[in-house]
Amino acid sequence: MKLTKKYIIFLTLMCLQKQVVAQAIELYLHDAKKVAATKSLAKNDVAIKEKIAQLSKQADKLVNKKFGSVMDKNVLPPCGNKHEYLSLARYYWPDPSKPDGKPYIKKDGEKNPDNDLISDDKNFDDLIAAVNDLSWAYYFTNENKYAEKAVQLIRFWFLDTATYMSPNLNHAQVRTGIDTGVSTGIIDTHNLPQMLDAIGLLHSSAIWKLSDESGMKQWFDDYLYWLLNSNNGKKEREAKNNHGTFYDMQVASIALFCGQKKVADEILKNDFERLAWQVEIDGKQPLELSRTLALSYSTFNLEAWFRLASIAEKNGVDFWHYETKDGRSLKKALVYLIPFVVDGKPWEYKQINKYKQQDLYRLLLIAAEKFKDDKYKKQAEKIKDSNKNVLVDLLNT
Repeated sequence: MKLTKKYIIFLTLMCLQKQVVAQAIELYLHDAKKVAATKSLAKNDVAIKEKIAQLSKQADKLVNKKFGSVMDKNVLPPCGNKHEYLSLARYYWPDPSKPDGKPYIKKDGEKNPDNDLISDDKNFDDLIAAVNDLSWAYYFTNENKYAEKAVQLIRFWFLDTATYMSPNLNHAQVRTGIDTGVSTGIIDTHNLPQMLDAIGLLHSSAIWKLSDESGMKQWFDDYLYWLLNSNNGKKEREAKNNHGTFYDMQVASIALFCGQKKVADEILKNDFERLAWQVEIDGKQPLELSRTLALSYSTFNLEAWFRLASIAEKNGVDFWHYETKDGRSLKKALVYLIPFVVDGKPWEYKQINKYKQQDLYRLLLIAAEKFKDDKYKKQAEKIKDSNKNVLVDLLNT
């Protein structure tokens, strides 16, 4: 991609700063001081050493693994450019009353398996997850093989001329027979802020080049512009439910990464009102309870809020302890869910597919730290699956 004058200047400045970058990592979803302390404790703490060893085993499986790009799909996006991301609306199915099935109709909570024939969303999710694991494995072990693979994957998806993804979601979650991409498709990149943390972790590696840094700043700057100015981006910002929360989480983190603090300030300022309309006094999230996967989506939206609260901390905003005048808060939203997930209380709303308890596990560990209350950690232990939470446990030691 062509670099703008802004990032040529940035590249020059980075040359002067490269020597000190390794001294302080910049993270958005985690506390840099806390993870640095964990790394330091690993020298003498057997339990932490064991978790790092487990993480290394997971990362070892990724080092030689092949990943796909947006160029691997066998269907052209509506614009005709394979570099453009493409996915189909998760819950849309052919209309049996129409000869060609079009326009598709919505069946909330029921994923159409035919959507998997287009590989962009899975390839992107797999790559982000791999870069996340590899970058953390590099941070805790200083093994260059993990950094090498992580950087290779970042270049592969975002920077390499042959395989890069264009910085937009014009054709995300296409509703067949209805549109060529929809605002709700922006949820497809809800894990993208993990990439920002990965970049921070990779700064200390000689493998991470200044051209990588400036190239990624440019990509995210372009994507941020699309999020803020495209019709789909503007519409998603107005979404009342989890879509709006995840949109704000993405924009706030990317804006901070790109040095646009005013954009992050504006987003976070409006989120006090967002919390007030999403969470009831008793902790219920009515916009998520209306779904056919009400428990899953209530947890999903709370995940967005926990990430957003972590990002907001970097900007001096405290959502963890914020409470509206009538008592609405993130803590109450969490407390409302605990009896149904941890204690076996029968769920009172629709949940047509199996709920994944581990989705709440991480939130409970974070709550224990943020709210200074070990009862959340004890509740987390009741639903722990040690095979799925190696990195979660390590980062929340």
